[in-house]
Amino acid sequence: MTIEKTYSKDFHELKENITKILDFNSFQYNDSYLARRFKSRLNHFKIDTYHEYWGLLKEDLEEQQKLRKELTVNVTEFFRDHTTFNTLQNEVIPEVINQNNDNIRIWSAGSSDGREAYSIAMLFIEKMGEQQAKRKLKIIGTDIDKDCLEYARKGTYSGKSGYGQMDVGDQLGYFKSYKKYVDINDGSYTFKPAVREIVNFEFHDLISGRKKSNFDIIFCRNVVIYFNRELKNTLYMDFYNALKPGGKLILGKSETLLGDAMQQFKKYKPVERIYLK
Repeated sequence: MTIEKTYSKDFHELKENITKILDFNSFQYNDSYLARRFKSRLNHFKIDTYHEYWGLLKEDLEEQQKLRKELTVNVTEFFRDHTTFNTLQNEVIPEVINQNNDNIRIWSAGSSDGREAYSIAMLFIEKMGEQQAKRKLKIIGTDIDKDCLEYARKGTYSGKSGYGQMDVGDQLGYFKSYKKYVDINDGSYTFKPAVREIVNFEFHDLISGRKKSNFDIIFCRNVVIYFNRELKNTLYMDFYNALKPGGKLILGKSETLLGDAMQQFKKYKPVERIYLK
């Protein structure tokens, strides 16, 4: 039996208030996730109560921006989860290429700073060749963090990564041919036009944004773990409807299907969290 933690009245009032001022629907997220993010900001100001923090937050526009960024932060790497990318390049990509005579459409949902989308692009180009990829392949990365999207569009990554992460060169090193696709200068890695031209980044809210459609593969990894059960089910069904017949949904290793989606999707590579429409 799981005992659900309860949170104070001040906690729930803060949730309601930030939904109003930040244009961020906090009620769609797990309370435990929000509590960790709130705690980080309380510790920063050495504040003990949610009520006191709300008094500061409502008057401080800079802190509002920082909190919104705190709430939408995700850790990302190139080729994160190597076994998933092994399956992708050895089985999924060849299958998708062989099944499609026209356009191949890929969606990286919750793309953060673009590392996942560029990882996917390199693997597809390697299999298809640059000219065929340019004609047939379209990869879309979406996120709600405008700073991350702008960073992704530039396609330049400094060698040093965040705390606890491998350097960018080591991340890219999973793919032995990566140097064909980047220019390396003073410790920075910039993707060549052949890669950037097939990857587009756009603002899109998975919760309230317009519905998308006609994708061969949808990646949504390590994103829905922050959402409540009801929203997870809704998003999984949105993804199902956004896939072509035979399309594939790829989730993070800690994420599983639930609700209606369990009945609709078929297992493809369940250990790697890859499901088939």
